[in-house]
Amino acid sequence: MNMVDPRYFKQDSGVGQWIDLMARMEGPVATSMGIVYSCDWEIETGKRILPPPPDVNIMPFEEASGHTIHTIASGPGFPEDLIHQALLTAAYAAKEHLIMTTPYFVPSDDLLHAICTAAQRGVDVSIILPRKNDSLLVGWASRAFFTELLAAGVKIYQFEGGLLHTKSVLVDGELSLVGTVNLDMRSLWLNFEITLVIDDAGFGSDLAAVQDDYISRSRLLDARLWLKRPLWQRIAERLFYFFSPLL
Repeated sequence: MNMVDPRYFKQDSGVGQWIDLMARMEGPVATSMGIVYSCDWEIETGKRILPPPPDVNIMPFEEASGHTIHTIASGPGFPEDLIHQALLTAAYAAKEHLIMTTPYFVPSDDLLHAICTAAQRGVDVSIILPRKNDSLLVGWASRAFFTELLAAGVKIYQFEGGLLHTKSVLVDGELSLVGTVNLDMRSLWLNFEITLVIDDAGFGSDLAAVQDDYISRSRLLDARLWLKRPLWQRIAERLFYFFSPLL
């Protein structure tokens, strides 16, 4: 998330207004997010800051709210690939719908397989990506995965209202993942990231409304037209694909 007026952020990149998702969190999850921030800050700066202790017990809060929120962090100093595992679990758990929104899509082999497998077993899988990307490398590398996704039955929506910077996953309208992680190698393995896993139909309904708005401002990629794209585009996609482990 970029805390800056989207009308002015990186306007010289030629991708239009940046579109981000914001959510307000209260209760024990806010404390856990503060702890993650403190850990990241100490690793980066060597300076320790301690978040305030929680003012409520977590169990009564969960019982009163009727839903559970988990905070998952990744990056140097954290156990490996926790967010990656959460994404895989979400994809394999989907029974009816799986909607993924990300600005940068260069998935691991395991994640790509999980997404395609979900579509092949009858899950309605949609991926929402920006049509224009501020990263030339990522933009072209992402396209290298489209043929396999389309062949599996995945719907690819290209957002035309600016640079869609939201990072979210919605499973069956109830299980939501929102946070900072992109579906690319750097986010999954190298960067400091945080994701909230929210098991709540109410939040899922709100997120679905946001995703529906994104889709209404997107163009569905036509598989038949995609297969007719020029040879030079195919070559460029494969060329940039070789850099995908670095993106």
